[in-house]
Amino acid sequence: MFKNTLSKTSAAAVVLTAAAVVAATPGVASAVSAPLSCARIAAHFDLARHQTPENIALAADGSAYVTFAAARQVARIIPGGSTRILATLPAPADGGIHTPVLGFALTTGIVRAHDGTLYFLYATGTADLTGLWRLRPGGAPQRIAALPASGLPNGLALDPRTRTLYVTDSVLGTISSVPTTGGTPAPGPPPPNWPPPDSSAPTG
Repeated sequence: MFKNTLSKTSAAAVVLTAAAVVAATPGVASAVSAPLSCARIAAHFDLARHQTPENIALAADGSAYVTFAAARQVARIIPGGSTRILATLPAPADGGIHTPVLGFALTTGIVRAHDGTLYFLYATGTADLTGLWRLRPGGAPQRIAALPASGLPNGLALDPRTRTLYVTDSVLGTISSVPTTGGTPAPGPPPPNWPPPDSSAPTG
């Protein structure tokens, strides 16, 4: 989670990618991970524009979809490093000062469905905007589930088999579920054997 402190002298932030080199004796498994190598800068972000990357979802074509927390944005970074802003969420009337813990509105967790639809979380400290949002390809962002304004929705995971989204809240300490069609969040943890093999577990 990014604090509401942005360096005015900083010009850019970076996303690093790395490849791990695994060295192991034939027939013997190694319990120690090898050091990362071949790290490189994949994309530069502009801190002056509040492009603080918070969460990431990857696509099969190599694109990365990220939330820029302080900018209230969702962006796509294509292979090669170009960044395209897909959506900027509306600012709360109070500027986000009542967002729990942080005091500024921010986009947090993000996942991508197989059809390209993006689902992401937005925390503002206000009842009219805090919640789970959806962005279909070529469309406009839409809130599909309201979440408590007193919380800080942070981690998000998608179970593609049941078309269910799981939301964790870092302030309230809760896990809730919402169908991809939207609706009222249901309290409670995910089902046994969560997460499924092809889905990222919710974090917060």
